[in-house]
Amino acid sequence: MAPVESRAIVLRSYKLGETSKLVVCYTQEFGKVRLVAKGGRKGGGRLGAALEPLMVSRVLFYLKEGRALSLLSGAEIEREFPSMRRDVVRMAYGSAVVELVDRTIHEREKDTGLFDHIERSLAEMDQVSEDELDDALWRFELNLAAALGYGPELSACVRCGSADNRLAGFSPTLGGLVCARCGASGSGIALTTVSVAEVLRLVAVDARSGSTSGVGVRLTRAERDDVTRALHDFLEEQGGHRLRIKSMDFLAQIRRLESAGTETGEGND
Repeated sequence: MAPVESRAIVLRSYKLGETSKLVVCYTQEFGKVRLVAKGGRKGGGRLGAALEPLMVSRVLFYLKEGRALSLLSGAEIEREFPSMRRDVVRMAYGSAVVELVDRTIHEREKDTGLFDHIERSLAEMDQVSEDELDDALWRFELNLAAALGYGPELSACVRCGSADNRLAGFSPTLGGLVCARCGASGSGIALTTVSVAEVLRLVAVDARSGSTSGVGVRLTRAERDDVTRALHDFLEEQGGHRLRIKSMDFLAQIRRLESAGTETGEGND
Protein backbone atom coordinates (compact mmCIF):
# COMPACT_ATOMS: atom_id res chain seq x y z
CA MET A 1 0.00 0.00 0.00
CA ALA A 2 1.38 3.39 -1.00
CA PRO A 3 1.48 6.11 1.66
CA VAL A 4 -0.67 9.23 1.38
CA GLU A 5 0.48 12.78 2.05
CA SER A 6 -1.22 15.82 3.52
CA ARG A 7 -0.68 19.04 5.41
CA ALA A 8 -1.65 18.50 9.03
CA ILE A 9 -2.20 20.47 12.21
CA VAL A 10 -1.20 18.52 15.30
CA LEU A 11 -4.01 18.54 17.87
CA ARG A 12 -2.37 16.42 20.58
CA SER A 13 0.08 13.60 21.11
CA TYR A 14 0.79 11.12 23.86
CA LYS A 15 3.00 8.18 24.70
CA LEU A 16 2.40 4.81 23.11
CA GLY A 17 4.51 1.99 24.48
CA GLU A 18 8.16 2.48 25.35
CA THR A 19 9.40 4.43 22.33
CA SER A 20 6.43 5.39 20.15
CA LYS A 21 3.77 8.09 20.31
CA LEU A 22 0.23 8.47 19.06
CA VAL A 23 -0.40 11.74 17.25
CA VAL A 24 -3.89 13.13 16.60
CA CYS A 25 -3.89 15.46 13.59
CA TYR A 26 -6.41 17.40 11.59
CA THR A 27 -5.32 16.96 7.99
CA GLN A 28 -6.22 19.04 4.97
CA GLU A 29 -6.98 16.01 2.81
CA PHE A 30 -8.45 13.42 5.18
CA GLY A 31 -9.87 15.23 8.22
CA LYS A 32 -8.95 14.06 11.70
CA VAL A 33 -6.66 11.03 11.84
CA ARG A 34 -4.72 9.16 14.51
CA LEU A 35 -1.15 8.34 13.55
CA VAL A 36 1.24 5.93 15.20
CA ALA A 37 4.80 7.29 15.12
CA LYS A 38 7.03 4.31 15.83
CA GLY A 39 10.14 5.41 17.65
CA GLY A 40 8.70 8.94 17.72
CA ARG A 41 9.92 9.52 21.27
CA LYS A 42 13.55 8.73 20.49
CA GLY A 43 15.95 11.60 20.36
CA GLY A 44 13.56 14.41 19.38
CA GLY A 45 14.99 16.11 16.29
CA ARG A 46 12.97 17.46 13.37
CA LEU A 47 10.57 14.51 13.36
CA GLY A 48 9.82 14.96 17.06
CA ALA A 49 9.27 18.71 16.61
CA ALA A 50 6.96 18.13 13.63
CA LEU A 51 4.71 16.02 15.83
CA GLU A 52 4.27 18.57 18.61
CA PRO A 53 0.86 20.20 19.13
CA LEU A 54 0.26 23.55 17.40
CA MET A 55 2.60 22.68 14.54
CA VAL A 56 1.58 22.70 10.89
CA SER A 57 3.43 19.80 9.30
CA ARG A 58 3.40 17.75 6.15
CA VAL A 59 2.80 14.13 7.09
CA LEU A 60 3.24 10.92 5.14
CA PHE A 61 1.26 7.92 6.40
CA TYR A 62 -0.44 4.67 5.46
CA LEU A 63 -4.20 5.22 5.59
CA LYS A 64 -6.18 2.04 6.10
CA GLU A 65 -9.94 2.13 5.74
CA GLY A 66 -11.74 0.64 8.71
CA ARG A 67 -8.70 1.03 10.98
CA ALA A 68 -8.67 3.52 13.84
CA LEU A 69 -4.89 4.00 13.64
CA SER A 70 -2.62 4.72 10.69
CA LEU A 71 1.14 4.24 10.56
CA LEU A 72 3.18 7.40 10.16
CA SER A 73 6.00 7.22 7.62
CA GLY A 74 7.43 10.73 7.91
CA ALA A 75 6.73 14.32 8.94
CA GLU A 76 8.28 17.72 8.24
CA ILE A 77 7.48 21.09 9.77
CA GLU A 78 5.81 23.50 7.35
CA ARG A 79 4.81 26.30 9.67
CA GLU A 80 5.61 27.28 13.23
CA PHE A 81 4.14 29.92 15.54
CA PRO A 82 7.16 31.22 17.47
CA SER A 83 5.39 33.91 19.52
CA MET A 84 2.93 31.32 20.74
CA ARG A 85 5.79 29.10 21.90
CA ARG A 86 7.24 31.94 23.99
CA ASP A 87 4.01 33.24 25.51
CA VAL A 88 1.95 31.06 27.84
CA VAL A 89 -1.23 33.11 27.28
CA ARG A 90 -0.98 32.93 23.48
CA MET A 91 -0.27 29.22 23.74
CA ALA A 92 -3.38 28.75 25.88
CA TYR A 93 -5.52 30.44 23.23
CA GLY A 94 -3.96 28.33 20.48
CA SER A 95 -4.43 25.21 22.57
CA ALA A 96 -8.10 26.10 23.03
CA VAL A 97 -8.49 26.08 19.23
CA VAL A 98 -7.01 22.61 18.76
CA GLU A 99 -8.80 21.23 21.83
CA LEU A 100 -12.12 22.43 20.44
CA VAL A 101 -11.40 20.69 17.15
CA ASP A 102 -10.39 17.50 18.91
CA ARG A 103 -13.52 17.50 21.11
CA THR A 104 -16.05 18.27 18.38
CA ILE A 105 -14.85 16.80 15.08
CA HIS A 106 -15.31 13.14 14.20
CA GLU A 107 -12.53 11.22 12.49
CA ARG A 108 -12.12 11.04 8.71
CA GLU A 109 -14.53 13.94 8.05
CA LYS A 110 -12.68 16.10 5.53
CA ASP A 111 -13.31 19.85 5.58
CA THR A 112 -10.66 21.90 3.82
CA GLY A 113 -12.38 25.11 4.88
CA LEU A 114 -12.11 24.15 8.55
CA PHE A 115 -8.43 23.34 8.11
CA ASP A 116 -7.92 26.85 6.74
CA HIS A 117 -9.84 28.36 9.67
CA ILE A 118 -7.66 26.50 12.18
CA GLU A 119 -4.42 27.58 10.54
CA ARG A 120 -5.58 31.18 10.12
CA SER A 121 -6.70 31.38 13.76
CA LEU A 122 -3.37 30.06 15.04
CA ALA A 123 -1.52 32.56 12.83
CA GLU A 124 -3.66 35.40 14.21
CA MET A 125 -3.05 34.35 17.79
CA ASP A 126 0.67 34.28 17.10
CA GLN A 127 0.70 37.88 15.87
CA VAL A 128 -2.15 40.03 17.21
CA SER A 129 -1.97 42.06 20.40
CA GLU A 130 -3.07 40.34 23.60
CA ASP A 131 -6.23 42.48 23.63
CA GLU A 132 -7.30 40.88 20.34
CA LEU A 133 -6.87 37.24 21.35
CA ASP A 134 -10.45 36.91 22.57
CA ASP A 135 -11.74 38.20 19.22
CA ALA A 136 -9.68 35.60 17.34
CA LEU A 137 -11.01 32.78 19.52
CA TRP A 138 -14.63 33.95 19.16
CA ARG A 139 -14.33 34.09 15.38
CA PHE A 140 -12.92 30.58 15.34
CA GLU A 141 -15.73 29.23 17.52
CA LEU A 142 -18.34 30.65 15.14
CA ASN A 143 -16.53 29.21 12.11
CA LEU A 144 -16.29 25.86 13.89
CA ALA A 145 -20.04 25.96 14.61
CA ALA A 146 -20.69 26.64 10.91
CA ALA A 147 -18.46 23.71 9.93
CA LEU A 148 -20.42 21.48 12.31
CA GLY A 149 -23.66 22.48 10.63
CA TYR A 150 -25.11 24.94 13.09
CA GLY A 151 -24.64 28.61 13.83
CA PRO A 152 -26.33 30.89 16.35
CA GLU A 153 -29.19 33.20 15.37
CA LEU A 154 -27.87 36.70 15.97
CA SER A 155 -30.10 38.91 13.82
CA ALA A 156 -33.37 38.49 15.74
CA CYS A 157 -34.77 36.88 18.87
CA VAL A 158 -34.42 33.16 18.33
CA ARG A 159 -37.63 32.51 20.28
CA CYS A 160 -40.16 35.12 19.13
CA GLY A 161 -38.47 36.51 16.01
CA SER A 162 -38.39 40.10 17.28
CA ALA A 163 -35.60 42.16 15.76
CA ASP A 164 -35.78 45.05 18.20
CA ASN A 165 -32.60 46.60 19.53
CA ARG A 166 -32.94 45.15 23.01
CA LEU A 167 -31.59 41.70 22.29
CA ALA A 168 -30.16 41.39 25.76
CA GLY A 169 -29.78 37.67 26.36
CA PHE A 170 -28.39 34.54 24.74
CA SER A 171 -29.89 31.05 24.81
CA PRO A 172 -27.37 28.26 24.18
CA THR A 173 -30.25 25.75 24.10
CA LEU A 174 -32.43 27.65 21.62
CA GLY A 175 -29.35 28.67 19.66
CA GLY A 176 -29.14 32.45 19.61
CA LEU A 177 -29.95 35.86 21.01
CA VAL A 178 -33.20 36.46 22.88
CA CYS A 179 -34.99 39.75 23.38
CA ALA A 180 -35.41 41.36 26.78
CA ARG A 181 -38.95 39.99 27.12
CA CYS A 182 -38.01 36.38 26.32
CA GLY A 183 -34.86 36.69 28.41
CA ALA A 184 -36.93 37.83 31.38
CA SER A 185 -39.09 34.71 30.99
CA GLY A 186 -36.07 32.50 31.57
CA SER A 187 -35.35 31.60 27.94
CA GLY A 188 -31.70 32.63 28.00
CA ILE A 189 -28.73 33.68 30.06
CA ALA A 190 -28.57 37.39 30.80
CA LEU A 191 -25.78 39.38 29.19
CA THR A 192 -23.96 42.06 31.17
CA THR A 193 -24.99 44.82 28.75
CA VAL A 194 -26.99 45.08 25.55
CA SER A 195 -23.74 45.96 23.73
CA VAL A 196 -22.57 42.36 24.21
CA ALA A 197 -25.32 41.27 21.81
CA GLU A 198 -23.97 43.70 19.24
CA VAL A 199 -20.46 42.34 19.74
CA LEU A 200 -21.69 38.83 19.02
CA ARG A 201 -23.22 40.12 15.79
CA LEU A 202 -20.00 41.89 14.78
CA VAL A 203 -17.91 38.80 15.51
CA ALA A 204 -20.25 36.74 13.34
CA VAL A 205 -19.84 39.19 10.45
CA ASP A 206 -16.05 39.04 10.77
CA ALA A 207 -16.10 35.23 10.97
CA ARG A 208 -18.11 34.97 7.75
CA SER A 209 -16.00 37.51 5.87
CA GLY A 210 -12.62 36.31 7.10
CA SER A 211 -11.83 39.73 8.55
CA THR A 212 -9.27 39.95 11.34
CA SER A 213 -9.84 43.60 12.19
CA GLY A 214 -11.53 42.92 15.53
CA VAL A 215 -14.93 44.06 16.71
CA GLY A 216 -13.80 47.63 17.41
CA VAL A 217 -15.83 47.85 20.62
CA ARG A 218 -14.21 48.34 24.00
CA LEU A 219 -15.48 45.76 26.45
CA THR A 220 -15.04 45.30 30.17
CA ARG A 221 -13.66 42.02 31.45
CA ALA A 222 -17.16 41.02 32.56
CA GLU A 223 -18.52 41.69 29.07
CA ARG A 224 -15.74 39.66 27.47
CA ASP A 225 -16.51 36.82 29.87
CA ASP A 226 -20.15 37.01 28.77
CA VAL A 227 -19.25 36.55 25.11
CA THR A 228 -16.85 33.71 25.93
CA ARG A 229 -19.40 31.92 28.12
CA ALA A 230 -22.21 32.37 25.57
CA LEU A 231 -20.22 30.82 22.72
CA HIS A 232 -18.76 28.02 24.83
CA ASP A 233 -22.17 27.06 26.25
CA PHE A 234 -23.65 27.23 22.75
CA LEU A 235 -21.10 24.76 21.38
CA GLU A 236 -21.74 22.41 24.29
CA GLU A 237 -25.53 22.57 23.97
CA GLN A 238 -25.61 22.19 20.21
CA GLY A 239 -22.98 19.46 20.28
CA GLY A 240 -24.80 17.57 23.01
CA HIS A 241 -21.85 16.98 25.35
CA ARG A 242 -19.47 18.69 27.74
CA LEU A 243 -16.33 19.95 26.04
CA ARG A 244 -13.99 20.28 29.04
CA ILE A 245 -11.48 22.58 27.34
CA LYS A 246 -8.54 22.65 29.76
CA SER A 247 -6.92 25.64 28.08
CA MET A 248 -10.05 27.74 28.58
CA ASP A 249 -10.15 26.75 32.25
CA PHE A 250 -6.53 27.86 32.51
CA LEU A 251 -7.33 31.21 30.88
CA ALA A 252 -10.25 31.72 33.26
CA GLN A 253 -7.91 31.07 36.18
CA ILE A 254 -5.45 33.68 34.85
CA ARG A 255 -8.28 36.23 34.57
CA ARG A 256 -9.37 35.54 38.15
CA LEU A 257 -5.81 36.07 39.38
CA GLU A 258 -5.52 39.29 37.38
CA SER A 259 -8.80 40.52 38.83
CA ALA A 260 -7.74 39.65 42.36
CA GLY A 261 -4.42 41.41 41.84
CA THR A 262 -6.17 44.55 40.59
CA GLU A 263 -8.50 44.61 43.57
CA THR A 264 -5.60 44.14 45.99
CA GLY A 265 -3.65 46.93 44.32
CA GLU A 266 -6.60 49.29 44.61
CA GLY A 267 -7.02 48.43 48.25
CA ASN A 268 -3.39 49.33 49.01
CA ASP A 269 -3.49 52.79 47.44
